[in-house]
Amino acid sequence: MTTPLSVLVVDDEAPARAKVKRFLADDARFTLAGEAQDGAEAVARIEALKPHLVLLDIQMPGLTGFEVLETLGPEHCPEVIFSTAYDQFALKAFDAHAVDYLLKPYDAERFRRALDKAWTRLDEGRTDTERLKALLSSLEPPREKPLERLLVKTGEAWVALRVDRVSRFSAEDKYVRVFSDEGQHLVRQTLKHLEERLDPRRFVRVHRSELVNLDAVVRLEPWSHGDGLLMLRDGGSVVLSRTYREAFLERWGVEG
Repeated sequence: MTTPLSVLVVDDEAPARAKVKRFLADDARFTLAGEAQDGAEAVARIEALKPHLVLLDIQMPGLTGFEVLETLGPEHCPEVIFSTAYDQFALKAFDAHAVDYLLKPYDAERFRRALDKAWTRLDEGRTDTERLKALLSSLEPPREKPLERLLVKTGEAWVALRVDRVSRFSAEDKYVRVFSDEGQHLVRQTLKHLEERLDPRRFVRVHRSELVNLDAVVRLEPWSHGDGLLMLRDGGSVVLSRTYREAFLERWGVEG
């Protein structure tokens, strides 16, 4: 490669970002694309700048480094070198074929070796989607509790939305529209992926393209061809497909 590769530096500690930028300035193969100080800002900068490589801290306010990658999705992840002061994630990172893993504090020589690996990988064009999918699936922590917050984009900003304030999720092509007490938002996830992460005691499938918060349901009315119509607390409504009618009523202790 003849042109420098762009690098985004993500760390919540200003001295750590300054150190990385100083090391990067000594290597002509790479150029600084920008920096971010938390997970939400990292997502926005990666989407806007599309860097070749991200120096990504793991423990940050809001979103962890792993959650940043999960939010982006495998098709939009650049190459990643993780950094952290804790070593419990190292094995996962290496098993997942991350470029490298830097354990703080590290020196210039250790940093240069990590850049060498990134340069080689990018030079060989090994940025295939399957490897990134493997990275995400391997790094995803065991799910101990359902999703409580969802990161949604409002204008140029990312906002953390409480899931219990969502009345329903509606599939729209490759996106999901979120109906919440704070308004409507589009998120780049599939409905199936969201369903797997939500509390099944609260959110239920009522249509092949709809998930509803049971706490948001105020009335069920008859509809056509065996379907029902669910009236929601926000004044909206959604069709209860006859396919899901029996399972839905069972949640209320009612026989279909």
